[in-house]
Amino acid sequence: MNSRFVRRAIVLAALLCLVYPAYPCSWAIGYFHQVTCLRGTVAGMNRGWPRWLRQRVRRDNVNLRLYEYRWPLRDRSEMPLVKTVKTDNGGRFDFGELPEGHYSLVLDWPSEYAEWFDGEIKKLPKPTTSVKIDVSPVYPDCTGGHEFISF
Repeated sequence: MNSRFVRRAIVLAALLCLVYPAYPCSWAIGYFHQVTCLRGTVAGMNRGWPRWLRQRVRRDNVNLRLYEYRWPLRDRSEMPLVKTVKTDNGGRFDFGELPEGHYSLVLDWPSEYAEWFDGEIKKLPKPTTSVKIDVSPVYPDCTGGHEFISF
């Protein structure tokens, strides 16, 4: 009985080594925020604050990089860089005129976590006046930040 238990434990340990880690907040692939332009504000703060307050704290000096969308993707170097901008003192940014198409937007705030949003520039019945991007870190239950809101 003892050797049977040891064999089962070894098999179970080997199977556990093959299990991939589960990340609770993996975002949908192929979901595009549809807008007519890409300008607005970057907001957010650390965890624990209510949404209404979190989205009023604007972030200055945030680097935003816009890439052409690619999938499947092995490495970010495969995506052509379209444009980079930095938010001003009021957290505002503007990518200017962009051709219609699919893009990936990367925001470097906080710098240890790069926020990633996929978007589509296209003609819509109601033009987009601005967007607000909440870069607050998310909780383990996927709440608390990572929002792309168009107006």
